[in-house]
Amino acid sequence: MTGDGLAAATQFLVLALSALYVLAAIAGLILADFGSTADIVLWTLLLLLGAALLAAGQLLLPTGAASAVLISAGAVIGGVPLFWTLLVPIAVAAVIACTVKLARQPPTPAA
Repeated sequence: MTGDGLAAATQFLVLALSALYVLAAIAGLILADFGSTADIVLWTLLLLLGAALLAAGQLLLPTGAASAVLISAGAVIGGVPLFWTLLVPIAVAAVIACTVKLARQPPTPAA
């Protein structure tokens, strides 16, 4: 995959995963029957913090090491409450792999 294609696919995947985390936080508050208030707070905090880190790493930072670290941390933190699903751990691994690959690429020279 070319650098531009990888960057576009990664951006889409990061923003989609961030949106999924926000939706899961809201759905959990509405639909899930948590055992305690601490469970509700932990669920919501992990998912929303993960979504915020993903979005910040993608939208606020240029492609590089700092962006990759922020995106990877957000993907893992938000993925903790959803580890039992099959799709989320696969998406987290893909996001981390793509952002690290993009961060390791040399910058393209300006034309």
